Amino acid sequence: MSVYHDSGIPPDDPTRTSPSTPPSRDLRASLTQVLPLALGCLLGQLLPTLAQMPGFRLHVLWIPGPLLLGWLLFTPRAAWRTCVLSALAGTVLAFVLVPFVVLPRLLASAAEFASVVAVAWLLLRWRGARAPLEGYREIGLFVLLGCVLLPIACAWWQSLLFAGGPQGMAPGALLTLVLCSSVSYLLIVPPIVNLARIVQRPERRHGWQWQPVIIAITLLGGLGIVWGVNWSDGVITPLLVLAPIPLLVWALIVFGVAGASIGMLIVALLGMQLSMEGVGPFAYWTPDRDLITAQVWTLCTGCALLFLGALSEQKLSNHLNLQQAYRRLGELTGRMLVVQEEERTRIARDLHDDVNQSLAAISICLSALRNQIPEAERHAVVELQEQLLIVSNDIRSISHELHPSILRFTGLASALDAFCIKRNARGALRVRCRIENPPRLSDDHELSLFRIVQEAVNNVDKHAHAANAHVLVGIRGGQMVLQVDDDGVGMAGQTVPSPSPGLGMISMEERARLLGGSLKVGPSPLGGTRIEVRFPVGDAAQDIAAAHAGRP
Repeated sequence: MSVYHDSGIPPDDPTRTSPSTPPSRDLRASLTQVLPLALGCLLGQLLPTLAQMPGFRLHVLWIPGPLLLGWLLFTPRAAWRTCVLSALAGTVLAFVLVPFVVLPRLLASAAEFASVVAVAWLLLRWRGARAPLEGYREIGLFVLLGCVLLPIACAWWQSLLFAGGPQGMAPGALLTLVLCSSVSYLLIVPPIVNLARIVQRPERRHGWQWQPVIIAITLLGGLGIVWGVNWSDGVITPLLVLAPIPLLVWALIVFGVAGASIGMLIVALLGMQLSMEGVGPFAYWTPDRDLITAQVWTLCTGCALLFLGALSEQKLSNHLNLQQAYRRLGELTGRMLVVQEEERTRIARDLHDDVNQSLAAISICLSALRNQIPEAERHAVVELQEQLLIVSNDIRSISHELHPSILRFTGLASALDAFCIKRNARGALRVRCRIENPPRLSDDHELSLFRIVQEAVNNVDKHAHAANAHVLVGIRGGQMVLQVDDDGVGMAGQTVPSPSPGLGMISMEERARLLGGSLKVGPSPLGGTRIEVRFPVGDAAQDIAAAHAGRP
């Protein structure tokens, strides 16, 4: 499931651009694109040459191509030219500054960059509505294009430029180039794409706290120690190949795909470096064959981890989209409540100003008519005027319930007292209000609390078959607390509302959410049901309440 914005573009779409961007943002974006790519390609050109110098025995990944591919997959397409030029600038800078970076490597890198742009375009074109490397289809295309076809093409270019063709290369050299390039793309591209997604969507940063990071570093250090020991037992050594699997799965659960990708990168580098030194679970034959074994293990484990991470990533995306849908639904419900209050205010004003005034005019006309008819027939007009007065009082009461103007002028405590008095005067349910000097809140907060009390008491009157209801409003532990208890039939031992609550319960829950709190329904000490609303109040409101409570 994918949630789209109003513009019809998915939220993770890297091609999305703003119609007008301030110059400062353009400069910041240029720096984040130019500097990392230029420096990364410069370093990527230097490391393979340094690793081949006498005295060095260092395994390094091929950085420039994978770095550019990862950048293109999350960068808007309008900035691709800047990214490619930055990568070329770093490559040319390495050719100019370091004499042992030869011209054929420069030409091979230029050809690789052209292939990378084509692969990035295909991956983004065929990815559908999901983010890059999020679904199984996208990962399968990345493995096929980025980890198979692209490394073969890059190795072919290098064979043509360095040895005049594959026939001029040493046996196994072409396979070594393909494996090195394939492993590099598999290990470098996913961390870049997934870290960029976390930066763009902060809600995906769940789990990235200091404690899990320290645990992950400790576990990786322990893995390095275990792999670095020269085990003489031939049974334990093969089992060491499985040692990183629980660590990678744990990283996937805690940190998500980004953390698992970074962990896979570190584990793979550790295993390949140890294999070149003749140590670790892959050290069986010569260093070259051990390195190939480590690379094959890395490819298999990395692909499996990518497909396993797709399941986790889709669940996380669906969860975030569902949260966004709930948030939008809550906003819509809040707006509906605002519209409802505005409509209630309009109807109350019309009833009070128009209908009641019309009834008053009719009553005046009846008074004039009563003086014009004989004495014996006046009792009928008097009865009609009394009925008209009763109707007028009922309309005035309905108007006040629709829009309690007393709430705005005198506050929540007076409005609730007046509400309880009116309820006691017109029905069998006895309502007792206990208002413990609540602080003066905003008009919206007080109106929401009043509506919750109003709806709760109406529910008690209609469904609870109760004789008494108690309303409590006060501050408990820095929170405003509203409790409505009754001695009715209760909820038959249930401590949660029914699976299909009515509109009244939904309205109370939504008003409690708008207050920044929660609504709970449970058994009451009176024997019936308790409806409780709690929401935090500011320090100033608590000080006012304490000052009121301290007055004699």
